[in-house]
Amino acid sequence: MNKMLYDEIIPCLPLDKEDCKNFAAAVYDRFNNPFVDHQLMSITLNSTSKWKARNMPSFLEYIEKFGELPKALTMSLAAYIAFYSNDIQRREPDGLVCKRPAGNEYKIQDDAWALDFFYAHKDDSAADLVKAVLGNKQMWDQDLNEIPNLTETVTKDLELIRDKGVLAAYASVL
Repeated sequence: MNKMLYDEIIPCLPLDKEDCKNFAAAVYDRFNNPFVDHQLMSITLNSTSKWKARNMPSFLEYIEKFGELPKALTMSLAAYIAFYSNDIQRREPDGLVCKRPAGNEYKIQDDAWALDFFYAHKDDSAADLVKAVLGNKQMWDQDLNEIPNLTETVTKDLELIRDKGVLAAYASVL
C-alpha cells in the first residue's frame, strides 16, 4: 500500500481510520487491476481544481498537525507543475499542448485561465515558475509561498522530476 496514504493523508482525515484504510486499499486495488483500462489523460482533466479540492485540505492539515511539509503531497504539487509545464508547445482553444521527453505530445485540458497562466510562464526557470504557481491566489485562494520551506522544496522536487523523471522523484520521498 502506498506510504503516502497512511503517513500523510489518513492521519489528517476526521474519519474512522479503519474505514479510511479500507477505502484506500480498495482504490489502490482498482488502479492495480490490469483489466480496468484507465484513461489517464481523462483522469488529469481539470487537475488544478482537483489538486485544490482533493489534496490541499490534507496538505494544509498535515502541516498544521505536524509542523512540517508532507513529503509525498509536496512532491505531488511539483508533479502537477511539471505536468502542466513540460516543454509547452502551444496553446490551442481546447487545451495546452506539451511534449514528453520521448517526443510525443499530450494535451492538458483545464479552465482556460489555468492554461493561459502556464502558457504565459512557459519560459520561466523552475524557481520562477514555482514561485508564480504557488503565489497564484486564483488557483489556491492564498499565497502558498508563505508556507515555510514550501517554495524551495517544490522547486527542488520539480528540478528532480525534470532531471531524473517522476518515478525517481517519487522514490526519493516514499
